[in-house]
Order: sequence, then structure tokens, then C-alpha cells
Amino acid sequence: MVAILLTSIFLIGLISPVFALDFSADRIERNGASEVTAHVNAKSDRWRFEFARPQRGSSVMIVRVDRGTVWVIFSKQRQYAEIPIGKDHRLIASEHMPGEVSRELVGEEVLHGHLAELFEVAVVEGDETRHYYRWVTKAERFPLKTVGKQGQWSEEFRRVMFTEQSPFLFELPRRLDPVDQSTGSSSE
Repeated sequence: MVAILLTSIFLIGLISPVFALDFSADRIERNGASEVTAHVNAKSDRWRFEFARPQRGSSVMIVRVDRGTVWVIFSKQRQYAEIPIGKDHRLIASEHMPGEVSRELVGEEVLHGHLAELFEVAVVEGDETRHYYRWVTKAERFPLKTVGKQGQWSEEFRRVMFTEQSPFLFELPRRLDPVDQSTGSSSE
């Protein structure tokens, strides 16, 4: 069960404490042939992901930076697991990318109903420099879409609504039992 939890966390990047704008959107991340779609609610240092198709059994993940916790919720089993936030859990929802070393404006266009600027961005990742295309809204400076120049990876936000999110979305439902991570069953 623990391996399933860690795989679920690895499949979606969740955490970046640099973005404070409330929003909701559908997030589609593609990596090669793999595609993960989730509805996202974001409020300051809190994120909620509801998966279109459960990821390794998990249907919802709530990230609480203020608590240093990720709640992985298994709705069908009415259980949850609490795990610490790792460095690989990131929701990159700021104009600039981590490791960004250069950016060049390519042009402007309307994407998903938002006026956006298209940039070519260079990012240092380890010993490599990678290049991306990134569409950023002009008004909110929000990254609507990012595509690796080689086309193997992309992240896109659709149906974005910039509106205040209820704090209740980021609380653990009371009707759930904790997963006993030593046996994979719920504890009493």
C-alpha cells in the first residue's frame, strides 16, 4: 500500500509555495504516453486534486503546506493516508519556472478564452538545459500551458476560474478511517 501511495504522489507534481492566487481548473499532465487529469482547487498554500480516473486507488489528494502534509484519500475504501510533503510534490502555478535561466517572448494569442503571452523558456535541470514553450495569462500572470520543446511532456490548465476557494475544500473529511500502512487496512 505504501508503494502505491508513493507512486501516486510521484505521478503528479503537487507543491510550490510561491503562488497565492485562488483558482480552480482542470489540469492535464502528459508525460510520453501517460496522461493524468485532475480537477484542481488552489488557495494560497493549499491544493486539492480530484482525479478523473483514480491514480493507484487514490481519488483525491489534499496538500497542506501549512501542516507539511498530503492527505491521500481512497474514497471507495473510505480511507486516507497522511504522508509528509516531499520535494517532488509541486504545483507550478507561477509565471516563472524553477531553474529558469532565460525567457523570450514569442507572441500573444488567446488560449482557452484568456489573452496570453507565449514564451520560449530555458530551464536548468541538473546538468541539462531544457527548453519549453509557456503560455502565461496577461492579467493574472498564470501559466495556462507549458510544453517541452521536444514534445514529450506538457501541463495544461483548462476551464480556469480565478475565484476565492472555500477553506472546507482543503480539510480532511471526517467520515474516513486512516489506512494502517503496515498492513494496508484501516485501523480502528
